[in-house]
Order: sequence, then C-alpha cells, then structure tokens
Amino acid sequence: GQLREVSNKVHNAELKLFLEVEKGMDLCPIASPDKTKDDILLFFKLYDPEKEELRYVGRLFVKGTGKPSEILTRLNEMAGYDPEEDIVLYEEIKFEPNVMCEPIDKKVTFRSSQVCP
Repeated sequence: GQLREVSNKVHNAELKLFLEVEKGMDLCPIASPDKTKDDILLFFKLYDPEKEELRYVGRLFVKGTGKPSEILTRLNEMAGYDPEEDIVLYEEIKFEPNVMCEPIDKKVTFRSSQVCP
C-alpha cells in the first residue's frame, strides 16, 4: 500500500520496519498500555565506549511530568546493568550527517528538559 508507494517515490530506498511485541509470563503478547495525553514514547540506545558500539535496548512510555531519575532502575535493567548502576543519559538531537547528543538532567521533568513537545 502506501509504504510501497513512498519507497518507490524515493528511488526504491530501503525501508526498514521494526515491530516490538511485549510478551507476558505465558509468552503471549501483551496489549500496549492505554496512552494519555501526558504519555511520551521514548526509545533507548546504549553506547559502549570501549567497543564504540551503539545498540537499541528498548522503549518506555513515560509521563511528561515524570523525571529520568524515576526510570533509572528500569533503564539499567534494559541495558543488563546492576539496578543501582550510575548511568549518564543523553538526548539524541541530530543524527545526520553526524550524531549530536546533549546531556539530560535526571532531576528535571521530561517536559521541562524539552525531551517532549
């Protein structure tokens, strides 16, 4: 349908789609949580400076009024770290032609730090 038309219009550029399905204890798909106006979907990547490697670790719905400090345990879990590991967070501002990131203050709300509109 429409995705094929868009791809054809961009000189047959490759279009990669990603579907993440959360599964419960019984390995059956879990429905996405009900979304409110204050909910923001954030995607998280982990940068390993020793390997100079960047990889996707997951996504979370957060509240615009929430603070990064409130999700640190979950982020550590997603990355495979100890729950109390001290981590530094950055927002990816730009990725073309070069990646540009800014540090995120863990004590300021997502909305105040302009992580969301």
